[in-house]
Amino acid sequence: MSLSIGFGPGKIAQPGTVRVDDAAATITPVADRPLRAAEADRGALRRVSLRFRDEALERAYQRVAGEESQAGFRITTAAAATLWLLAAFVVPMGTPIPLGIVVPVSAAMALMNWSSLLFSVRTDTLDRQHSIISVLTSVNGLVVLALAFKGGVLPGYGVSAIMLLFAFGFVARTGFLFAAFRSAVLVVGFVVAAVLYQGPGSLQVDAFIFAAAVIVTLLALRRLEHSRRRVFYQDVVITEQADALKVEKGRADALLLNVLPESISTRLLAGERTIADGYPSVTVLFADIVGFTSMASRLPAQDVVLGLDRLFARFDELTAERGLEKIKTIGDAYMAAGGLTEAMNDHAARVVDLGLAMIEAAAHDGQLLGDLRLRIGVHSGPVIGGVIGHQKFAFDIWGETVNIASRLESQGIPGRLQVSTETFRQVEDVFEAEPRGPLRVRGYGLLETHLIVGRRDRDREQPAGEMSRVAAA
Repeated sequence: MSLSIGFGPGKIAQPGTVRVDDAAATITPVADRPLRAAEADRGALRRVSLRFRDEALERAYQRVAGEESQAGFRITTAAAATLWLLAAFVVPMGTPIPLGIVVPVSAAMALMNWSSLLFSVRTDTLDRQHSIISVLTSVNGLVVLALAFKGGVLPGYGVSAIMLLFAFGFVARTGFLFAAFRSAVLVVGFVVAAVLYQGPGSLQVDAFIFAAAVIVTLLALRRLEHSRRRVFYQDVVITEQADALKVEKGRADALLLNVLPESISTRLLAGERTIADGYPSVTVLFADIVGFTSMASRLPAQDVVLGLDRLFARFDELTAERGLEKIKTIGDAYMAAGGLTEAMNDHAARVVDLGLAMIEAAAHDGQLLGDLRLRIGVHSGPVIGGVIGHQKFAFDIWGETVNIASRLESQGIPGRLQVSTETFRQVEDVFEAEPRGPLRVRGYGLLETHLIVGRRDRDREQPAGEMSRVAAA
């Protein structure tokens, strides 16, 4: 006899992620592992029902398991309906049960199972599926017992059909509570049928096998559900930990991007460890606050730190607006460069424009430190750049270009931007300058330098942030 069974044998674990908040997820199977105390409390199961004590976790399990089992639920109900139709022809040929009884009963049972199949679109949780299946299975089992009792074939045929039902229930991994309900209904039905049975043959062996099947099936299903729920919870924990790691990795990557040029940080994240490059044409800027040491000694420490933070944050914005790279800060000195990590023909013009904007910003954004004036030196030429350090990464540049830019700053004039001849040749079409004359630079002898006056007439009305487009034009 064909019977309806629990939800389909589809596995609950499939690759994916679990989101307990919206209770919609798929599962990644993992190996068993000990849970920490806090995690174990959250994933605790109720003693009798085996449901999660955490309601959000239970809802997630219901939806995940229901989604995975819905196809099996449909297959089960469809198969049961089909087999009942076949039983209308097979049972009368193999048993003394009259055709007039088997046909209408089989048709009614097939209709009931097909109706459940049509209703399956609303069975999106495991509890709904098991509730329907348990009712169907109980009714199917009672009808089987009634037919076997009516035809006088309760020993052998009737119990064999019930055994088939239990076997299918185990394969389908029916929930323990629902399996217990179904078993209780069938036990009562079997006891009533056995008491009323007056036909030939003894039911002692059938009763023994029936009882053993009930006990073994319930124990196995309870153990199976317990294991499935523990695996589900471990998947939830692992997924949440993986999400947390992704967030932390994102923060770490973002921090690295703030510390290093984007192209350099990308190479580090890709696994490159030794980064050293030569840059043939770069413009380097050094800026220093005039009289900062004596100024800082007269101010509260908090005002000094807040003042520098506000000022350097503004410098960072100005640098980023022009597509330049901040190299580092050294005390009250600020170092930036253009032409390092991306090709740009106007890096000298962008850096000079940055220097003018920084002088203006110092007057407006350095109010906590008083009346600020900057000395700025700029020089263009080749440099070597690379990442140093293993615990704390730092990108730095070296070479004569860096040294000369630093000397031009230290021997500059407060409130002015001093550039070398190499730099001025690249920006003379954009900026006006006045020659300062030969300047004796330590280690390099006499060097011609220029003090930038401002943009030429055609550019004077352009804001500082537009310099890159002006230079490009």
